[in-house]
Amino acid sequence: MKTRIVTLLILVMVFLSLVGFSNRKTNLYENMVNASVLIYDDYGFGSGVFIEDNVIATAAHVLTQSNLVVELTDGTILEVDDFYIDEKEDVGFIFVGVDELHIAKVLAVPGDIGDTVYLVGSPYDRRLKFTITKGILSHLDRDIWDYEDLLQTDAEGGPGSSGGPLYDSEGNIIGICVTGPVPGGGVSLCESGKSILEAYERCMDARRE
Repeated sequence: MKTRIVTLLILVMVFLSLVGFSNRKTNLYENMVNASVLIYDDYGFGSGVFIEDNVIATAAHVLTQSNLVVELTDGTILEVDDFYIDEKEDVGFIFVGVDELHIAKVLAVPGDIGDTVYLVGSPYDRRLKFTITKGILSHLDRDIWDYEDLLQTDAEGGPGSSGGPLYDSEGNIIGICVTGPVPGGGVSLCESGKSILEAYERCMDARRE
């Protein structure tokens, strides 16, 4: 009898732990998506992510026009107060007059090759906004075209994913997508978290001048 009770208790504990793990994963994915935004103007669209209450990080080449529109996952449209384009990296920042939204932490260290990563963006069509794809971190410092020190992943992006966050398995931002897929597929390239943080420091210095 005691053996049966112990076995039952073990099964219950295993079940509860599996439920807890599943819920944690669901919440993690939701936070990844909810911190992300769709950015568009009259000529195109891209993606971005909140790194502070009123600050969105994105790719600089997404910020080509002044009439920018920022859309949240629930369809809310935010008014853009200002934006900044970094001169060194393909990184830019949008400033909006809201707070208490979902934000994600930027890490300067991306992790290791082979780590699981997630890319959130709006590939190919605005109707595919907030798509999340999964892959691995394939390389840490690619120099290609006019870019240097890019992260490489096989988490697939596409036109419209530019500026979208690349997350680690804990939901931290380790990069933002700047190009992908490379012809042939299977490769997306991202500015690193280190580049984002350095660009943000230059941005804040410029705003204080």
